[in-house]
Amino acid sequence: MAASFYGTAALLGICITAMALWWTGTRAKELAVAHARKLCVREGVQLLDYTVALKKMTFARSKSGSACFRRDYRFEFTAEGNYRDEGVVTLNGHTLVNVHLPYTRDENGNRVFVN
Repeated sequence: MAASFYGTAALLGICITAMALWWTGTRAKELAVAHARKLCVREGVQLLDYTVALKKMTFARSKSGSACFRRDYRFEFTAEGNYRDEGVVTLNGHTLVNVHLPYTRDENGNRVFVN
């Protein structure tokens, strides 16, 4: 009887953990899309496919010191329609850490790649 209880409790705990990860992951992805869209509008480029894809997820610490997931989302954009470039949105939990484009523009409008 006790083994059945502990097995059921463990299974329930796994299900709740999976649902919590899915829930927080969905919210983080929504935030990453919003940040990518804002950046593309600000830089005058077109966000392609209007979505982001999870590139990497690791454990990290938030500014308050609590444990959270650090997620890197990639997105694709184009400036002239000829090139399909990739940018990265990094979130710690649900807090924006960085949005990175592979290049900037100089005063003549030429692409200058940033490493």
